[in-house]
Amino acid sequence: MNTLKTKIAYRPDIDGLRALAVMLVLLFHFDLGVSGGFVGVDVFFVISGYLITEVIKGGCASGRFSFVDFYARRLTRLHPALIATVACCLIAGGILMDPASFASLAASAGYAVFSASNFFFWNNSGYFDASAHTQPLLHTWSLAAEWQFYLVWPVVVWASLKVSERFLVWLLVALTAASLLASQYMLTVDATAAYFLVPFRMFELAIGGFMVFAGKYRARPLTESGLLWLGLALIVGSALLLDATSAFPGWNALAPCIGAALCIHCGRAQAGAVLRAKPVVWIGLISYSVYLVHWPIAVFYKYFIFRDISLVESVSLCAASILAGWAMYTLVETRFMPARVASNRARYATSVALAVVMYTASWYVVTTNGMPQRINQNYVVAESDPATYRTERYGGYGYPLDGLLGKQDGLDAYILGDSFSLQYASGLDTELKPKGIALLGLFTHGCFLSGQYTRLENNQPRRDCFTRYRQAMTMMANDNKPMIFALHWTGYKDILVKESGEKVTFDNDTEFEKLIFEAVQSLRADAGSRPLIIVGSQPFLSADKSVAECLLRPAYLHQPCNDFITYPPRTSETFRTNKAIKQAVAGMDATHFVDPATSLCPQGICGPTLDGKLIYSDNTHLSIDGSAIAGSEIARLLESVMPIKEDG
Repeated sequence: MNTLKTKIAYRPDIDGLRALAVMLVLLFHFDLGVSGGFVGVDVFFVISGYLITEVIKGGCASGRFSFVDFYARRLTRLHPALIATVACCLIAGGILMDPASFASLAASAGYAVFSASNFFFWNNSGYFDASAHTQPLLHTWSLAAEWQFYLVWPVVVWASLKVSERFLVWLLVALTAASLLASQYMLTVDATAAYFLVPFRMFELAIGGFMVFAGKYRARPLTESGLLWLGLALIVGSALLLDATSAFPGWNALAPCIGAALCIHCGRAQAGAVLRAKPVVWIGLISYSVYLVHWPIAVFYKYFIFRDISLVESVSLCAASILAGWAMYTLVETRFMPARVASNRARYATSVALAVVMYTASWYVVTTNGMPQRINQNYVVAESDPATYRTERYGGYGYPLDGLLGKQDGLDAYILGDSFSLQYASGLDTELKPKGIALLGLFTHGCFLSGQYTRLENNQPRRDCFTRYRQAMTMMANDNKPMIFALHWTGYKDILVKESGEKVTFDNDTEFEKLIFEAVQSLRADAGSRPLIIVGSQPFLSADKSVAECLLRPAYLHQPCNDFITYPPRTSETFRTNKAIKQAVAGMDATHFVDPATSLCPQGICGPTLDGKLIYSDNTHLSIDGSAIAGSEIARLLESVMPIKEDG
């Protein structure tokens, strides 16, 4: 993802290919009609594999290759602009972000300056971690992966060339095959690892390296022009046909990588003029800086305005990213290029000093829990440890996925569901203990619990969700005790699959509501004649936006989220779903529906607080205080449907 300046002949067509890659990424991230524009990163990887291999090969052939000089040039070339980006993000985060988001940003910044952020995002992609929408440095994972490639690749190429070029070529073939197969396999085991970690991306860089040796085999000019157009078609076609739900990288990454390889091989053909055009080359020259600045611009803007952005805003942000990238290129990137820095010592010292300064700043933000002194001091509970608020104040925090709530012996009723069910654990536990009711919790994070449908994860149906549901129904088959059931219904809308693995798609909300209706009917049949309480989803504006965290943002500037902090239940993302459940329940024997909005939105107004307490722990889940409020209503209904116990 860099512009490599070495003694090898400069090729403007490669800068043109960089321009295509970065524009695909921008169009994807700004929602401008290119659903698979993330393949631009893969094009960058192929380019890097080609250039780095050529530099090392050329240096070895001339007897002038130096590991020290190689790493010094890489540091000087890549680190200053990265450090500048991290610094700008930390400043912006301090002005705009709530402590939890700011602490998460700082933690990722600490990893980014030492080129390890891909490990950070791999290890911090759990159920309750901040989404990509609040991670301004998420895109640095690719830079980290590239640096990790640099650590091993010079040794691999240098040592292989000591044997022979032929040995290196066959090694590249073997690495490509092994990495590609491992990547495809890992998609079924841990798709996050497949996406972020170098071993499962190595085939992309190795394909680029292979093109160094393919360069000696030339075709006729007309044929090479045709191959270049084919390469461009493979890249652009992949960008248009793939989307965020596609299994990636694996086999799906092969087409854009082959396309990039063809463009590198045939870029000097007549058709390559499209890549050598001056405006295209200019964007390619600044592509590294554009890549660095574009994602923070997108994240901070969306975070600040707290609403969906318009087409005009998307286009404007895309243009702003190019201009900001040009500024970064001019003011930072070019200032530290090898030709402008006299010695390796100066290169190392500058990079290390900048990294230490940024790491220290990041460490301070993390250890102070996101600098809570910036926020409204009225929210004392959140302020005491705001960096862990979204997890430790969650209504189900500390409760096991299987265990008793309320009275700790016996069994009087069941509660089954996902995290939207577990969130009531603290509230129900508190309410049911004095009533002497033992409620067995059977919770599974991220599962659409049903006998007909499950959710897609790692590009595979989660069959453990079927198992969990069926085991629960079998467990309850010999009694008639009441059951409470709650799910994050809307959260599964785009990832539902049948047991066969066939994806379920909906042309409109009405079709999804029909599926909910059928799922509720099936649940009622599976539950037998027992009393069934179905809890609707609590109100929230969007799974991507947290009105609770809005209250914890600093007040240095007017935060637009304050304009959306209260809202009527009908504008909630869950309103139509709850309505569909209520309609399905109507007329069913021994079946009851609880709408959390009844207790959480008094006087018909919803918001992040009630009686001065924060009732949400994150964008969607209820906090301990929210669990107490909504859980009280559920507990009263459960008590009313319990069979009367005889004394003695």
